[in-house]
Amino acid sequence: MKKEMKWKDILMLQAVFMIYSISSVVSKFASGKEVFSFEFILFYGLDVIVLGIYALLWQQVIKKFELSIAYANKAITLLWALVWGIVIFHEQITAGKVIGILLVMAGIFILNSDSGDKAGDSL
Repeated sequence: MKKEMKWKDILMLQAVFMIYSISSVVSKFASGKEVFSFEFILFYGLDVIVLGIYALLWQQVIKKFELSIAYANKAITLLWALVWGIVIFHEQITAGKVIGILLVMAGIFILNSDSGDKAGDSL
């Protein structure tokens, strides 16, 4: 039983994973602070809020997708981690990172396409 996927729903799914990836950014900021300092508690409190928002949105997303499809798309957080690493932490892009991200995105595309569904049905 395949659920019909709409572009709006796919964009919402990707936005939910972008929000999820922000949790890693906030955690990285918190890790640079002294334990139990005001900044540490502030960043981890913000992390809990971000994860709470993600959890609520995730519940809405899985109503519109098969769980296996929605969860497989979670790998897109690797792309968001690369973006945040470059924009916020000024990390360098390497060929290995780009190749890895492209492989993950190709896998997500195949999984979400009709041909990926047909291949899965034959197993």
